Amino acid sequence: MKTTVFTNANVVFYDRVRKSNVVVENGKIAEITNRFDIPDADTVDLKGLYLAPGFVDIHVHGGGGYSAMSDNPEDIKNMCKAHALRGTTSILPTTLAAPMHKIIAAIDAIKKASEDYDFSTILGTHLEGPYLSLEMKGAQSAENILDPVNVSPYELLDYWKGIRMVGAAPEIPGGLELGKEIAKRGIVASVAHSNATFDVIDKALNYGYSDVTHIYSACSSVVKINMFRVAGVVEAGLALDGYTTQFIADLRHLPVGLIKLIYKAKGPDKAYAITDGLEFAASDMKEGTVYKQENDVAVIYEDRVMKLADRSSLAGSVATCSDLVRNMYKECDISLVDAIKMTSTTPARVVGFGDRKGQIKAGFDADFAIFDEDVSIKGVVTNGKFIINNI
Repeated sequence: MKTTVFTNANVVFYDRVRKSNVVVENGKIAEITNRFDIPDADTVDLKGLYLAPGFVDIHVHGGGGYSAMSDNPEDIKNMCKAHALRGTTSILPTTLAAPMHKIIAAIDAIKKASEDYDFSTILGTHLEGPYLSLEMKGAQSAENILDPVNVSPYELLDYWKGIRMVGAAPEIPGGLELGKEIAKRGIVASVAHSNATFDVIDKALNYGYSDVTHIYSACSSVVKINMFRVAGVVEAGLALDGYTTQFIADLRHLPVGLIKLIYKAKGPDKAYAITDGLEFAASDMKEGTVYKQENDVAVIYEDRVMKLADRSSLAGSVATCSDLVRNMYKECDISLVDAIKMTSTTPARVVGFGDRKGQIKAGFDADFAIFDEDVSIKGVVTNGKFIINNI
């Protein structure tokens, strides 16, 4: 039984940062201690760096030049590896609205990759669509948006037990009942690309919906109809305690002020950061370059974000989770403890892995992101083993 002790670390716990030694045995955290006399242990001196739980990204479409929509398991592994090297030790590859056979092929690839990959942890998959609102399609392809009345969702929902989250619009025909079907399978039903009113989103809580996909992005907000204001998905997501809320903390989709508002309204146990990263995330890109996504939608990289090529909408971020933590901690006046909670602890809990991922705690998986005060990644550990070590 191999034992490793990570010493001289500023450990980011659930409620504080404290100098501690973390003892790892067989890929698990065995003990948190101030002792140094651990017999027969290898010692790793972290030299005062931060040791945090590895990041958990549960809404990410690609990375390193590889898409979650690929039908090749090796592409999925390469996508996940690109993010792992930047601190994301648990990941939920996320599909886009596409022809049903392409979604099924992507699920097959993700499933096969998860069975033969130990560089980080593939938690399953997140299906964003295809049951979305055309009015709020954002960067999703309109021709692939369906409704569950005309195209049955059952084959898709029952295809793999590794489906952890499904994003859908509750106001479309059959959308509320779809929420029930999602939730009864133990899958998180997330309000996604929705043009619903506050009242519909409130009602949707009784139909299994419990999460809001990238709040403020591709969802309704308050509008004035005749003389009266009508609240939308944004206001419901912020006001209703029954919802957790995703937000893209790349400081492009949302400015500092809105991130502060989400944090204040929901708190770090109900709000969590996602990258919504495209295949171009976790890679080097050139300003002004036009790319084509796996779903054939053209996008352009400008201003540190991906836009649709016609610049009618943002297409998705190219951030990594370490960028999200840095932005919240350095730009949004959010404590490091809460920034880590919103990129590790809370997303892990939302998709059912809160008992072993997302905290530095005895019995949890030894997945660590090690970084300096600027949240520059210096080391990444998955299942107790370094996958990158620049300490």
